[in-house]
Amino acid sequence: MPVSSTSPNTTFGTSFFGVINDTTASIFNFDIPYSYAGLQCSVLFLFPNQTELVTSSYTFSGNGSIAFEQLSTYATIDTTFDTTPNASSTLNTIAVQPGNDYVVSSGACAAGTTQSIALASLGGLSLEFFQDE
Repeated sequence: MPVSSTSPNTTFGTSFFGVINDTTASIFNFDIPYSYAGLQCSVLFLFPNQTELVTSSYTFSGNGSIAFEQLSTYATIDTTFDTTPNASSTLNTIAVQPGNDYVVSSGACAAGTTQSIALASLGGLSLEFFQDE
C-alpha cells in the first residue's frame, strides 16, 4: 500500500501498484505462517529486466537507493503517511538496478505474525511497478 507525504492523511489502501519516489513509499505486509517456527526467512527484492516480464511492468529512473525498513507493527487498510508505524529497524539500503536480485535481509522467521516492510526512495530513485504474481 502506498503512503505519500504530499497527501499525509489520505488512505490509498491495498494496491497491485507499488510506488517508490521522493514523496511516496510502499508498505508490504507479510503473513508468516506458524509452521515457519524455527526456520530462517529472507526478504528478497527481485528486479528483472523489463524484457523478462510477461504481464508485469515497471518504470524506473534515478541513481539513488531503496531503504528497506521493518515497521514496529503491521500496516492496515487505513494506514496513511502520518499514521505509518515507526520503523523498528532498517533492514538494508540498496542501490538497485534492473536485471538483479537482492537479498535484503535474512533471519529467524517471526512465525505466526504479520510483518510490515516499507520501501522508501533515497537520492532521487523512482520506481513504479505493477505486480501480478
